[in-house]
Amino acid sequence: MQSEFDDELTRMDELEKASDTAINKALSLDDVISNLQLREHPTVQTGTSLQSVIDILREKKVGCVMVESDGKIAGVMTERDFLLRTIFKGMDTEKEIIGDYMTSNPETLQVDDPLAFALNKMHVFGIRHIPILNQDNSIYGMVSVKDVIAHIGNFYSEQIVNLPPRPNRKALDRPEGG
Repeated sequence: MQSEFDDELTRMDELEKASDTAINKALSLDDVISNLQLREHPTVQTGTSLQSVIDILREKKVGCVMVESDGKIAGVMTERDFLLRTIFKGMDTEKEIIGDYMTSNPETLQVDDPLAFALNKMHVFGIRHIPILNQDNSIYGMVSVKDVIAHIGNFYSEQIVNLPPRPNRKALDRPEGG
């Protein structure tokens, strides 16, 4: 009787190890960045007009573009950069170029760096986008907070999809807002 029980436990362990469930694809901080499914982030040249970049951000529904010069990363331009550096300055966005307003020499990572490096840089530098470079320092892509959240969301997809439509919450003691 005991051997049948042991055989059953062994078989259950084998099935669990061989299964293709989300738990077995868990996010590990040691996973390399190339394991993430990165969304497409556009790349523009340093001489691109601000208006063209605004149009790209709107059309592609992204919050950041990479700026390149001679095939290498020269900077990034985020929605936040637009807000802090260009809004209400009375400029002609058709004539002004991104190279004058971008964040130059951004923090970067290599494609084979662990995800922990990306999370560390995002936390330490207060940024949401990090350009990812190939071994030859050419642009591979960009990792964003949204990419990391999507990866975690895929891991916990069953729990997220099965949430009740309106979680039980207590009313706020005071009105929301600033």
